[in-house]
Amino acid sequence: MLRPLAKLRMPPDTFERHSIIARLAGPAGSVLDVGGVKGELGLFLPDAEVTTINMEGERADAHFDGDLLPFEDDSFDLAVSLDVLEHIPAEGRARHFEELARVARRQVLLCCPLGSPEHIEAEAGLASWYLETTGERHRFLEEHLTRGLPDEAELERLADGVGGSRLIRFHGDFRRANRAFRRSTGLKHSHTPATALAYARVRLDPRRSLELDHAASLWSNRAFIDIRLDPDDRTAGKADSPGSRSSGGRSPGE
Repeated sequence: MLRPLAKLRMPPDTFERHSIIARLAGPAGSVLDVGGVKGELGLFLPDAEVTTINMEGERADAHFDGDLLPFEDDSFDLAVSLDVLEHIPAEGRARHFEELARVARRQVLLCCPLGSPEHIEAEAGLASWYLETTGERHRFLEEHLTRGLPDEAELERLADGVGGSRLIRFHGDFRRANRAFRRSTGLKHSHTPATALAYARVRLDPRRSLELDHAASLWSNRAFIDIRLDPDDRTAGKADSPGSRSSGGRSPGE
């Protein structure tokens, strides 16, 4: 499929987060996409060699158990994790950051829904609505509720735990994302002209929001974490990561 057409077929939210990650990425010849779908991130980083790794049964270049990444230290210029963190139990999230930093030489990029009280309340309502509408529980929404969306303080702590310099920025409005989700769900379960038109307006709307804010608002949908690793301190930087073959420690910095 032609690259522009493949991008247009993506849901707006998927397009936005991949576009932003590509914009934040520094020069990278090799990229590891942890938890991604094979071929998606490569559409936005055409000059990089992108390797996708995911759980068994998912479409990816490689598979793993969700814990230790099966790669040597410093195997990739850039390691990326898009909307994975919120599906990991809170006690396993530091390991996720450590493994990304271990296999990356230069940069780690992550994004995830931001766990503000307003967002958590909205997701609880959305999960209830989905159950009432479809008679089923939505797997990802249920994981968000049971495992908890990371808030800004948790993201700062996790990023500082792997060192380097980090910057956290915020994107979107979860109210807009939730409206789109309701419309897509309605179309799947009610094939009427009205629901089809409502959903088409969302999917075909050419407007895409790629702006990032340095401060979170009440309605911020997602956080983007950009960690720049120190290339002169790689041995120290791999210190305590469980998959590491080195020892030492790297100090966090701004």
